[in-house]
Amino acid sequence: MKTNGESCGVRDVALWVGLYRIALGFMWFDQALQKAPWIIGPEGKPYGWLYGYIWKEINNPTFGFYAEFLKNILLPNFGFFGFTTFLIEMAIGSSLVFGILVPLIGGLGGTLMQLNIAVGSYRIPGEWFWLWPLLIGSHIIFMMGRGGRCVGLDGLISKTLARSPSAGGKLRHILQYLV
Repeated sequence: MKTNGESCGVRDVALWVGLYRIALGFMWFDQALQKAPWIIGPEGKPYGWLYGYIWKEINNPTFGFYAEFLKNILLPNFGFFGFTTFLIEMAIGSSLVFGILVPLIGGLGGTLMQLNIAVGSYRIPGEWFWLWPLLIGSHIIFMMGRGGRCVGLDGLISKTLARSPSAGGKLRHILQYLV
């Protein structure tokens, strides 16, 4: 992928990865907003359909220990986990749409969140189990390919850091790694 001042032309794969990244970011926004704290689900609980879906994961466990975690730790603390889920999904969506801190938030965060969803939903009847490797792979590509440097704010940050190589010290090195 091109970085540091080189353009992202129409035949450059970085442009298309960037556009795909943005589209996937809007998917994260859509999913997060369906589980927003103000959305009341069919069970009368906040966070939309999340509560009911967790019960599907418990009743169709991929792993027994994971179902026990959901039942004994997550459900009794549903308000905390529901809000945390909403915030994480909004952060992943924001990272992907705006191309900011993509390797860390959109890439690694998205990969871990998709792995969590895959583990919980693998045995639920009607779920498309083959979808999870595609989504996980997308986030790995964003992370390893620094997917925010073309059509994203990570590109601007990277260019700014390249212009002043002696400024910033350790913070500069950390930012270079995160964008």
